[in-house]
Amino acid sequence: AFKKELIPIQDKLFRLAKTMLQNNEDAEDALQEIYMKLWKNNEIIEDLKSPEAYAMKVMKNFCLDKIKSRKNKHMVEIKEHEIEKENFTPFSVVSFDNLKDLMLKLFSTLPEQQRMIIHMRDIEHYSYEEIEEVTGMKVNAIRVNLSRARKSVKGNYLKIRNYENR
Repeated sequence: AFKKELIPIQDKLFRLAKTMLQNNEDAEDALQEIYMKLWKNNEIIEDLKSPEAYAMKVMKNFCLDKIKSRKNKHMVEIKEHEIEKENFTPFSVVSFDNLKDLMLKLFSTLPEQQRMIIHMRDIEHYSYEEIEEVTGMKVNAIRVNLSRARKSVKGNYLKIRNYENR
């Protein structure tokens, strides 16, 4: 069950850790720690409804503990989601990079819970039910937080763009 259910989600666990911890080395350490914990609890994995959600929840809690211990609450960009820029003009590449940097800056201003929810929903493409299992929040609360996060990012983006267009 461990090999079948948990090894294939290694990249998702790593991206979540990297997003929360802002550092490749810390994310790799977290991934190793989580796999050790999951291996020690291997017998319960077969009984779980969703081993992936359980692993994500364990990773989230581990990262939150690590963040609390070092008082660092920033998120990082996810390079795995970069677009291939070979077919773009140099101007398009610069424009895209500027937009990406702006969006990452806007996401970093969100409360930690909203950042985590928007990451899980819009980047990892988790269902509301999977996010519910990972966060322990009700689906309605997840929807509200996601809506508020998107609205905040959109509002701040429009303020910046309107200011630049003056």
